[in-house]
Amino acid sequence: MDPHIVNVNELPDIEAMIERPGTGAVAGTDSKWTHYLGLPDDNPLNPQMAPFVYHIRRPAGDVTPVHSHKANRIEYVLQGKIEWRQQGKEPVVYGAGTMTYVEAGTTYGYTVLEDAEILIIFDDKPYVSEYAVGTGRV
Repeated sequence: MDPHIVNVNELPDIEAMIERPGTGAVAGTDSKWTHYLGLPDDNPLNPQMAPFVYHIRRPAGDVTPVHSHKANRIEYVLQGKIEWRQQGKEPVVYGAGTMTYVEAGTTYGYTVLEDAEILIIFDDKPYVSEYAVGTGRV
């Protein structure tokens, strides 16, 4: 297979396609967007082929509801600051330059404290666990 080479600046914003619990689909703006960096023929909402990579931008005040994924997750904060919340633990605040590794099944959510850009990589299909959030992906 040839290398997969993609420029995030040439990819469409898929934010308006994502159904999130409690909010449904929300059209992206200059301050909130999601780009899927996976293979061009793959479905970004239900990807089947690696790589499973997302580049997201979230404005200050944006809240990601509590959920979990069925794949391990690596997150790298490129800019901004977030407050991470994990069930049964004290919140943790971190910012640009921080990498986190989250095992599959970990229940978490976060609030963006300063406008943030984040690179998220999953080691397998990143389905959101249905028991945590109802329906939805990513």
